[in-house]
Amino acid sequence: MSHSHNERLHGDLTRQLSYFEKETKELLRKVYPDMSKRDEMQKLLDSYTDHIRLFQAGSIAGDTDSLVWIGSSVTIQDEIDRLDETYKIVMPHEVNVDLGHISFLSPLGSKLLLARKDNRIEVESPSGSYEVIIMNVSRS
Repeated sequence: MSHSHNERLHGDLTRQLSYFEKETKELLRKVYPDMSKRDEMQKLLDSYTDHIRLFQAGSIAGDTDSLVWIGSSVTIQDEIDRLDETYKIVMPHEVNVDLGHISFLSPLGSKLLLARKDNRIEVESPSGSYEVIIMNVSRS
């Protein structure tokens, strides 16, 4: 990872951490009226902010370029049809389906968050369950 790329990622993650420290409860209350789903997403965000702190401390093992953060572009391949699709993981207010920008709170986005290149993940969506493989992770 280049020095400027690492600095930009560090700055992005610091801003995200600040946002989540202030806004998590309100964000989840608005998006998830159902307490059980809210608790599940709270655990995801707790894990995400813990990973940010570990990254900032230099304590994450492995290649952080292959880890999916909010702001990452992720190319996945469907296990059945073998077609590749690329999505950018974004905050809920930045969603733009036409551009492939999906919320980290969506069924797919929440499963991709903190996953790594080459991971196989199962996604539960309103239309059913499916598996994808993470083919590539990048930051733009």
